Amino acid sequence: MMHQEILQRAIEIAKDAGRLALEHFNNRDKLTIDNKGYLDFVSEADCNVEAFIKSQLLAAFPNHGFKGEESGGAFAPPCWVIDPIDGTTNFLYGRPDFCISMGFVDEAGPAIGIVHAPVHGRTVYAVRGQGAFEDGKPLQPREASDTELVINLTFNYKTGNADDFLKKVNMIVANKYQIRDCGSAAWALCQAAMGQVDGAYNGNVNIWDALAGLLICKEAGLEARDFFEEKGSMYAYPKGSPLKDILVPMF
Repeated sequence: MMHQEILQRAIEIAKDAGRLALEHFNNRDKLTIDNKGYLDFVSEADCNVEAFIKSQLLAAFPNHGFKGEESGGAFAPPCWVIDPIDGTTNFLYGRPDFCISMGFVDEAGPAIGIVHAPVHGRTVYAVRGQGAFEDGKPLQPREASDTELVINLTFNYKTGNADDFLKKVNMIVANKYQIRDCGSAAWALCQAAMGQVDGAYNGNVNIWDALAGLLICKEAGLEARDFFEEKGSMYAYPKGSPLKDILVPMF
């Protein structure tokens, strides 16, 4: 099956999953909520949406594997890597910046990325080597500049992130740039790809947080972190941007 055929069916699944997520969002006061770590929530909505996506993908693509944030699974291409609700804290607090993130990986690496933000009613997607789009229109990131930049600097409390975050805050302030934290790693990347911010960064994220968004950024023409299989820092910025010196980790 060609990537475009896979893409079209997967977009339908993402939008159906978004409708299910919205049902839970509108009744979030009734949800059962658990904690996977400090300020790392999981609700029955996350689990229900992931179960729906998994069942639909396996029915449509029985030869594809599955790895999800909530139910696990093996990373064994060809496979899907899913975050059913990226930005769960936003979701539970009634904030609109959460999304369904779906990435497909074949033997050559990331091949398809789909991010659907149901409250915003927006779906952005990319196929390897074919560009990044919303409703058939190519995404247009911002061009490189060195003044009055706006950066999505998303934060979590995983090991080492506090020092890394504060270091980047100091560098951004020293350059008189502005900071945003949309609260969703995948949507932060998409906002960079759509030109709503100049760049994006989040330290120590999981593969399901970043796979789809990084492919979308690369296909939109941004410099972005290469694919990783487990955990890593994610970043994206326009080619030639001074943000490289701030956002790319130095090891």
